[in-house]
Amino acid sequence: MPPPLPLLHARKLHATLLKSGHPHGHAYRCNLLLGAYTRGGALTDARALLERMPSPTLVSYNTLLSGYASSPGLLDAALDLLDAMPDRDSWSWNTAISGLARAGRTREALRRFLQMTRGPVAPDAFTYSIISPCCGGDPGSARKVHARALKAGVFADACVGTGFVRLYAELHAMYEARKVFDCMPLRDLMSWNVLLDCGMRSGEAESCMKEFLRMIGSGIRPDHFTFATLLNGSAERFAGLEAMQVHSVILKTGYLKDLFLCNSLLNVYGRCGHVDLVKNLFDAMIEKDIVSWTAVISGLAASGYQADAFEIFRQMLKAAMVPNSFTFGSVVSSCASMNDLGSGRQCHALAVKHGLELVPIVASSLLDMYSKCAEMDDAIRMFDIMPQRDIVSWNAMICGLAQNGQSARSLDLYDEMVRLHEESVAPNSVTFVGVLSACSHAGAVQKGCSYFTQMVNDFHIEPVSEHYTCLIDLFARAGWLDEAEEIISNLPFKHDAVILGTLLNGCRKYGNLDMAKRIAKRFLVNNSDDESSIFLLSNMYIANEEWDDACELRDAVISRGTRKVTGNSWIDVGGQVQCFRAGFSPDAQFEQTYDVLQQLRLMMVDADKLVT
Repeated sequence: MPPPLPLLHARKLHATLLKSGHPHGHAYRCNLLLGAYTRGGALTDARALLERMPSPTLVSYNTLLSGYASSPGLLDAALDLLDAMPDRDSWSWNTAISGLARAGRTREALRRFLQMTRGPVAPDAFTYSIISPCCGGDPGSARKVHARALKAGVFADACVGTGFVRLYAELHAMYEARKVFDCMPLRDLMSWNVLLDCGMRSGEAESCMKEFLRMIGSGIRPDHFTFATLLNGSAERFAGLEAMQVHSVILKTGYLKDLFLCNSLLNVYGRCGHVDLVKNLFDAMIEKDIVSWTAVISGLAASGYQADAFEIFRQMLKAAMVPNSFTFGSVVSSCASMNDLGSGRQCHALAVKHGLELVPIVASSLLDMYSKCAEMDDAIRMFDIMPQRDIVSWNAMICGLAQNGQSARSLDLYDEMVRLHEESVAPNSVTFVGVLSACSHAGAVQKGCSYFTQMVNDFHIEPVSEHYTCLIDLFARAGWLDEAEEIISNLPFKHDAVILGTLLNGCRKYGNLDMAKRIAKRFLVNNSDDESSIFLLSNMYIANEEWDDACELRDAVISRGTRKVTGNSWIDVGGQVQCFRAGFSPDAQFEQTYDVLQQLRLMMVDADKLVT
């Protein structure tokens, strides 16, 4: 077949044919001209040529039909031409149905498909691969089209079966999707990848791992898309061991050089807390992009290694790598966790330099950092300059004000957010944790109860443990201990150690040892490992000189192996963050620090003696 004629040459040839006296009698030449006109976008010329042809062939009509169907705004012209054609083949119908599917006119595509089935031309495998995605959201149509495809015997084409697997998965019918897959006579790599992807999206990650093993056993070699799907599923479920198994297969198949897969591994190991694996993989990577650096920083920060995350960020800058908004979001969150205001301000300056200060993820992280560092003026300034405020931004501001002694302002901000009546800033579960916390710190019991009722009745948010903890804390701080205990007794779920510990703090504040003893029994019955609350109760016994009860409680928890969680403190020394851990032997530098602290303590004792 000769190559397509350029549009200019087509016009010249058309002019030559017109001069010959028999311009439109040669169907072959006219079809060549039609193809050139349609490919060049000269559909008006193509239509005029078709109308002048004395005996246009099916190829002639299909050529113009294809041009109409693939041109924006001319789909209806294609359908009119389809209806006017004296004969149609499967190409004609597939072209029209495909155009409707691409335009999102799925109902009309299904109608044309049914019209095709009533005529002499039977749908082929390509027809079913086009029409199956059009049945999304309509289980009845999906099953009817599926039945026709089975009757037509087109499942020998893997694309047809793969399309129905995806269709049933979109209809949340994974059982039917797997049944279609198992009945497919031919399953290629694309079929397996679609099955794994649909299974992951449907929350059936464990079944997908079994399917992956079955895929390898059947001799199908996985590709980078297969591995990326499995790793994403492992990351969402924090399945580190599963990711290691996938990692081993990646090594065997030689795909570890793929940068995208390496980044996926960094992400899943970071989310699962496998810090050593993150560091080893990152160091071994020959090629690294900003996604690689950001994944390491995010993983270290999420695993509690905030200082290491910030050090990696410094190395990234030295490597002349340009940070993006996700990088700043992670590293600023690390600064917030360490209350490292100095480093946080440096990150803020860099974000301004790179023009990313007002990107929502960066702005929200900066706002949260300033709030946790008690720099509320900076947090408010950040909030005020944000061009777009999502619910994360509002929550960070409301919670930050509540935690920094500005409860009234926090509640006013919540009321302002509600008055906006925007869907994007509708209060969510986190919002009410901040609101109830503000009420608790302000001692506003009645207002807190009102907000709790509003959360349930107006916004239809089901209270969870954090909301009840705030409500109990609200009552306990105000001395309403009996009411707080009644809430615990009527909880719709089993109370945890945090809720009991909150009431226990109220008992300590108001000296209600009898209630504290009842709470102690609940701790021991539940076999609670909340060591801080247990040791708080023990100290209450000691303060009340009930030595026997104190010894009995401590012996009970020691026999269970319960220990207090080691306390950590961070301090900025010479621009570097140093970590202090209670019970750890200090190094030489820390010994000097402890010597200074001891001298300061003695000076404070002497000063106290002088005052008294």
